Amino acid sequence: MSGYNFLDGVRVLEVAQLGPSSLGGYLADMGADVIKIEGRDGDPVRYSGTPALGSPDGPGLLHLRWNRGKRSLGLNLKSEQGAKIFRQLAGQADIVIEGMRAGVLKRLGLGFEDLKAVNPRIVFCSISGLGSTGPYSELGSHGPSFDAFGGLSSLNPYALSPDERKATDWAPIGMHAMGLNAALGTLAALNRAQRTGEGAYIEVTGAESAAHWLPEGLNSALNAQNLHARQGFLNSRDKMAGWPRLCAYATRDGKKVFFQGLFPKFWARFCAVLDRPDLAALYANAANSGEADERAHVELVELFASRDFDEWMTMFNDHDIPGGPAHTPRSLVEDPHFVARDNVYEVEQPGVGVLRLGTTPVKTVGQDFAPDAAPELGQHSGQVLGELLGLDEQAIQRLCADEVVFSAVR
Repeated sequence: MSGYNFLDGVRVLEVAQLGPSSLGGYLADMGADVIKIEGRDGDPVRYSGTPALGSPDGPGLLHLRWNRGKRSLGLNLKSEQGAKIFRQLAGQADIVIEGMRAGVLKRLGLGFEDLKAVNPRIVFCSISGLGSTGPYSELGSHGPSFDAFGGLSSLNPYALSPDERKATDWAPIGMHAMGLNAALGTLAALNRAQRTGEGAYIEVTGAESAAHWLPEGLNSALNAQNLHARQGFLNSRDKMAGWPRLCAYATRDGKKVFFQGLFPKFWARFCAVLDRPDLAALYANAANSGEADERAHVELVELFASRDFDEWMTMFNDHDIPGGPAHTPRSLVEDPHFVARDNVYEVEQPGVGVLRLGTTPVKTVGQDFAPDAAPELGQHSGQVLGELLGLDEQAIQRLCADEVVFSAVR
């Protein structure tokens, strides 16, 4: 069972590994029946990443997230019979995902043109590191290289010195953005296919997802001759005027709040509520903004350290002053706002037990988000072949004996 029911009736065949599996994961979250086609070795993401769950060699968190709600069919696509079964399944599918190096399915006679001949309305999404065209199309690639390609190396620990790595938290962009971009393109193409019967070939890469993630970086480079500095604007690369009023501060109990009193009306309200006219007066002289910022920061560090986190949150709420938590992952999962908005669900994961996992940022009224656990390799082979192709147990056993179909055991 997948997540919500928005894509009920939409069938997806996924041939994907690692990060590209996220595309099928997003579609399963929205209710699509995603059949994950896996080779003998399965998706490496199943036992990669840290930490492992349940035991040192248990499943990884990315597998539990990206493959949840899917059905796994173990199928040897390199065999003639396996390719035939895939074509039969594609004839009943709405979407096919190729989530490896671009062109793998084409080389097996299962590319977009091959499947379009079987199913003219098929939406075929190729999601890879570098795509099927261009001088780098034959290169192998991995998640960290996407950010390096996209000009985001400063966020990539593999581009930093050992000392810099220790001091920097890395948020990989391309590896996670690629699935979201692919979901957008795939669902847009599906909408047209359902209206017109016309299929489509969609291609999304991790490298380009990283490159387009920060439009100011890309478009600044494209238009360098037309750029002009703008002072005091949000997200300035340098310290903007008033920066202490948009900053995180430690509270008395060791937590942090993110104060957002940048705009004058909120700053004035903050100073009035705390009866601190001296703080308000710091910014009376616009020409003295640099000195005012340094002084304000010193004062605010001391001020926020004088009260506990909950006291500040109550003040922000009661007086309509923008502010909120500055969380760590551990404090986030205990945050009452995060918990109240159904961001956690429980699932029984075979071999591990009951887990509490994150849901989805997409919320809806009247539905609980409770997808099935991420599948074992080939867990649904018999179910899928019997349900969709009408094969009986004897026929499935013959396919297993011929190593066309399988359910792998670790």
